[in-house]
Amino acid sequence: MTTSIALLSPIYVTVFWSILFLSQKKSANPPRWILGIYMLLAALLYVSHAIFFSRMYFLYSFFESIYIYSGLSLYPLFYTYILKLTTIKLKLPRHYFHFIPGILLGLISLIITFFLSHEQRIYYVKYILIETNLQGVNLNTLPGIKGWIFLLSRIVFIAQTLIYLALIIRLANKHNQTINNYFSNTEGKKMNWVRNLSITAFIVSGMAIVFALLGRSYFIHHNLSLLAPSAFFSTIFFLIGFKGNQQHQIVESLYENDKPKEEFTVSSEEELKNRLINLFETEKIYQLNDLRINTVCESLHTNRTYISKLINDEFGMNFNEFTNKYRVDEAKRLMVSKANNIYTMEHIAREAGFGSVASFSRVFKEIEGTTPGKYRKKYNGVS
Repeated sequence: MTTSIALLSPIYVTVFWSILFLSQKKSANPPRWILGIYMLLAALLYVSHAIFFSRMYFLYSFFESIYIYSGLSLYPLFYTYILKLTTIKLKLPRHYFHFIPGILLGLISLIITFFLSHEQRIYYVKYILIETNLQGVNLNTLPGIKGWIFLLSRIVFIAQTLIYLALIIRLANKHNQTINNYFSNTEGKKMNWVRNLSITAFIVSGMAIVFALLGRSYFIHHNLSLLAPSAFFSTIFFLIGFKGNQQHQIVESLYENDKPKEEFTVSSEEELKNRLINLFETEKIYQLNDLRINTVCESLHTNRTYISKLINDEFGMNFNEFTNKYRVDEAKRLMVSKANNIYTMEHIAREAGFGSVASFSRVFKEIEGTTPGKYRKKYNGVS
């Protein structure tokens, strides 16, 4: 009973999410559809696990190619999912090479299996995989070659956990940088889920390496030990599916209206700087809740790259930080005025240009080192 629960739990979780995501139209949310394929491959991986630990050795000898292919495709597919969420266009032909190891090793393993006799297939699983745990594999036999292919797949898998984690973190940092330079309110856009999933990926990577080094022979001789990895990966896949179900693709044209500087008539950088300051200090454009850098560009008749560079170089901030500095100053002005004592924090946050009280509180504390409520109480006596 315990073994059945351990074997079936990750299958139930991944099948549930794969059905949910793949039943939706691909055109409606391409990243979620990719995540559905990811969950489907994960389900196939754990079906292979279940066959192995159920001691159906003959059947597993064939399923091992599926196990290798799905195992070596999960990280590339997860990376593809993140890439699709943060990229308007995904260059698929160039991206296909990520899946070559899984396809190649899985296909070779399957071909070798067809050349094995019934006895050799059983021998391969019982002796090479379980009894010797791939130690001292003889390359002079077909079962031995199949064992080396499996061992090679484990080495590639361990390498993938490190390589794709680095790629995902780099992609997340690059994307967040772009978001900070484009939006004034990053709530729901900055995608903190990328950071969370990167941490999750790191945990999965570490555990995957540990389990890969232990080998499945250890778990087949200690059935209760299956509960730990089963519970862990079931939870991880559930959280990935849950986050993926909440997340919507951001395919906004972040670079639209990014026209060459020559098309505009700004006489000097100093003039542009003065006009930018006037736009914020006099016209208070920061009070626009959904202010974007393109809106500022249109007001100043310049392009996004130019104004972004000006803010970065002259003020040492990105667009998000630059705007929020003015918003916090506005909120402080409103809170210290006794005439505004009747107004709630929601009203002050809205008047300052913040999208929500939560966003207002977070940004205010980052800049001032205290909460808006404590600041108001200290300088105005209003809690």
